[in-house]
Amino acid sequence: MISSPPFRQRKIIGRIITAALFVAVLFVLIAGKIHFTESIGSHRLDDVTLSYPNSRRQLQMLEKFGLSQHTAHLNFEIYNGETGETLLSLGDENEANPLNNLVDSRAPRNAHGRETAFFFHIRKSKGGAVKNIMTHCFNLRRAEKRTSPESLTFVDGVLNIDTQTLAGLKKAQETNLVDSGLVDVIVSSYFFEGMMLFNPTHQGRAFTFLPHPVYQAESLYRSLKKRYPDSFRRTDISEWVQSDAFTDNWVVRSLINQHSGELTEDHLVVAKIILAQKFVVGISQYPKETLKRLVMYYGWNEVNGKGFECMNHFLNLENDEDKQFEGKIERGSERWKLLSTVNKYDMDLYYYSLQLFAKQGSTLFGRPYVDKDGVPIDFAKLKAQKDKEKLEAFLNSFHAGDE
Repeated sequence: MISSPPFRQRKIIGRIITAALFVAVLFVLIAGKIHFTESIGSHRLDDVTLSYPNSRRQLQMLEKFGLSQHTAHLNFEIYNGETGETLLSLGDENEANPLNNLVDSRAPRNAHGRETAFFFHIRKSKGGAVKNIMTHCFNLRRAEKRTSPESLTFVDGVLNIDTQTLAGLKKAQETNLVDSGLVDVIVSSYFFEGMMLFNPTHQGRAFTFLPHPVYQAESLYRSLKKRYPDSFRRTDISEWVQSDAFTDNWVVRSLINQHSGELTEDHLVVAKIILAQKFVVGISQYPKETLKRLVMYYGWNEVNGKGFECMNHFLNLENDEDKQFEGKIERGSERWKLLSTVNKYDMDLYYYSLQLFAKQGSTLFGRPYVDKDGVPIDFAKLKAQKDKEKLEAFLNSFHAGDE
């Protein structure tokens, strides 16, 4: 049936009014910088967009981790390592929150008192090279057990205290290592216990190098197999990562201090917030760029003006060792899928860390965002183009209805 001219005219006018309203709403959204997500709402916290679902149960879970729709708080739980019992749960408003021992990565230097660098050493992430570089290329004092018994003496330029064991960290706390001024950097693979060496008046300024979880697991497996050949002779990596001997999602667990039990997306959100707020993020696949950033960020001074030449020397030594690392797991293979699944939260955190690495390059170090070809990305232009495409698609939907 053919519409009469007046009806047709009213229909066209109605569509024009609808389109105009859509453009007006789009303008308000852009001007107000309102961020939409697929769920009910969002809260912007530095580098993290937190989305909040509708259900009472999920909201209760968010409250458990200190996340609300109006303000985001960090929640840190202290567990009994043997029983898994929660000993203490600290909200961000609590002055005793251990996270207050670390300065926010964007805060000015020494804004709240004295500071000392804190290197959270993730296994198999070029930590050996980084420690040598700090000691020999930038003359930074750190602690590491060199001889027995431990003592407050330097051996080969390193303080003879073991900050890679719980017993050593306890000794470091008893001797008030941070306030003693004997070290420039605290290095430990124990995030929580290492953080407890600091206090709100002498904070730690943290950095780390994140490795790809699949390659990290394979590298760790091969190291253990070489060290304990009898134990691993009949155990392949697939069996190992599914056994009780393997700790899944080690990085996420370390950041939130939950070393046992099941993890959820809520744990991952808290780990992301801690990483975004408290760390200068490095990537083990990009060690030179990461180290250049650390030198700028901490103001490290080169030894004899040859810091970067020295840095390249130690990185090349580690690269030579990496070349002996046989047969990396093929991406997309069944083993790759298994390791990715077992470490799914660390995988998510790693890909998020790549985003942080790119963003901090811009916000902290003046590095431009670039695409895969190294061309700087104009995000304002991209957003304008995306909004234009949305509007065109919306208008085209009316023309399609007229055909």
